[in-house]
Amino acid sequence: MAGKTSEFKPTMGKIFPKVKLDYPISPRENLKMIFDRKKPLWIPNMNMEKGLVTCPHDNDRPFFGTSGKDWFGVDWTYVETASGQMVTPDTYIMESPLEWEEKLVFPDFDKMDFRPGREQAEAKTDKTVMNFYLLQDGLFERLLSLAPTEEVFCFLAEEEDSATRYFNAMADYKIALMDKVIKEWAPFDAFINSDDWGTQISTFISPEMYRKYIFEPMRRIVEFAHSKGKYINFHSCGKIETLVPQIVELKADMWEAQLMNDLAGIRRKYGRQLPLQIALNSDITYLSGVSDEEIIAHVREYVDTYAGDGGVMASYMARDEHVNELIARELFEYSLYVYSKR
Repeated sequence: MAGKTSEFKPTMGKIFPKVKLDYPISPRENLKMIFDRKKPLWIPNMNMEKGLVTCPHDNDRPFFGTSGKDWFGVDWTYVETASGQMVTPDTYIMESPLEWEEKLVFPDFDKMDFRPGREQAEAKTDKTVMNFYLLQDGLFERLLSLAPTEEVFCFLAEEEDSATRYFNAMADYKIALMDKVIKEWAPFDAFINSDDWGTQISTFISPEMYRKYIFEPMRRIVEFAHSKGKYINFHSCGKIETLVPQIVELKADMWEAQLMNDLAGIRRKYGRQLPLQIALNSDITYLSGVSDEEIIAHVREYVDTYAGDGGVMASYMARDEHVNELIARELFEYSLYVYSKR
C-alpha cells in the first residue's frame, strides 16, 4: 500500500457527521476489547468511534489551532498550511538545554483548580465511545521546544547526567498533570502521549539513546496511567519501527503508526500485543477521480492485510461526505464479517 503523495496536504482534512451503523455492541466496548488484547467484533473506525476530552485549564501548550505562550513561557505559532503549532522562530527560552535546571519553572498544580466547567464538560462526553485525553509535548518534543535543535542533540550526546535528570523531571511533571486531570476534570478512558520520535526516514535518536534516556521515564508514565485504570496511546509520527520492541516492552495500549513503517510486518510479528492505528491510503480515499468500486476494493484490501485476529484500528481522510459514508459502512460490515469467521 503506497503512502501519501506529495499532493496531499493535512489542511485538506474534513470532519463529517457520524454514519449510523447497526452496532451489535457499543463502539466503546469494541475498542476496549482491543486494548485488553482480545479479538474485537469489527475494526474500530477512529474517525467516529472515539472521543477527545480537552481541558481549558491545561496550558501545556495553547489550545490546538491557536497561538500563544504555554505555562513554561514557550511561544507557539499556529501554522495553517501545516495544520500545527511550532515554536515561534527566534523565541527559544534558553540557548542550551543545559540551562533547564535554572530556567525551566514547572507549574504548581497545588495552586491550580481544574474543576470549573467540569460538569458541563462531563455532560457533553459521549459515553458510547472511548474518550481520550491528549497530553501534548511529550518528553522529547518538549526538549525540542526549549532550545535550538542542534543544541538539543549536542546536549543528548554530551551531557548524559543532566539529560537523564531532565527526562525524569519531565516525567514527574507529566505524571502530576495526569493525576490532576484524572482527579479534577471530566472522565475519560485513555491518555494520548503525543511525542514524535521520527522523521520520514528514521528516528531522531537511536534505539540505544531512547533506551538510555526515554524508556524508564516512559515506563513510569505508562505504569501510572495503568495504575489509575487508564489506557495509554503512543502517538508518534515518523519511521520509528526500530523502537517498536521497546514500545511493546513498555506495554503501550496502542501506537498511531504511519505508513512509511513496515506495518504489515509489525502486525505479523506482534499481533494483538501492540494495537496499531493504521490509516487507509489517502491517494485512494481523498484524491478526486477514484471510483466507489475502487474505494470499496481498497477498504477490503486494508482489512485483509491488517485485520489479523484483532489489534488494529483504522483512520482515513475522505474527500467528501459520500466517500466518508462509503468507507465507514464498508469498513464496519466487511471487518465484522471477517472477524466472525476467525
